[in-house]
Amino acid sequence: MRYAETAGELLLAVTDDEQRRTKMRLSYIPESGLVEYKREYERRVRPYPDEFHKALIEKDGSIISRSIRRDESEIVRYSCAVPAFISIDNLSGPEMQGLADMYEGWAASDRTDCVNVARPHGWSDGLRSLVEVVGIDYVPPEAPPGAPVSLMKFMALKMSP
Repeated sequence: MRYAETAGELLLAVTDDEQRRTKMRLSYIPESGLVEYKREYERRVRPYPDEFHKALIEKDGSIISRSIRRDESEIVRYSCAVPAFISIDNLSGPEMQGLADMYEGWAASDRTDCVNVARPHGWSDGLRSLVEVVGIDYVPPEAPPGAPVSLMKFMALKMSP
């Protein structure tokens, strides 16, 4: 993945000019990755049944109260499995893996409805596929001093021993 490679280059950059150019590339890659993420997500939710689209995409307040079929569950899981590319901006490989484990735990809870069993499974799949690409040893670039901590980073930090 280009971002992981570029983050590695930043660690090796010696001169100020090399560091500046590498940081510029690091800022461009997440922007283009976010556009790709949105387009892929849109493609994956297209096959949603109408009631799913209203409840999960439009968020019109409707709920899916019936049991969902296995194929519908897989559509939801697949749509939620788009790798959260922007996560590599601030999560390490082990943190992504830990969050994936946590999402699987949420899916196993008996306190959730049928749709919300499929969603965390998809999130878990997306994070695991990202770890496969960047590697478990991946370390994100250091955040600038005073930068806010993302919610995912906060959860990952709270989970670590």
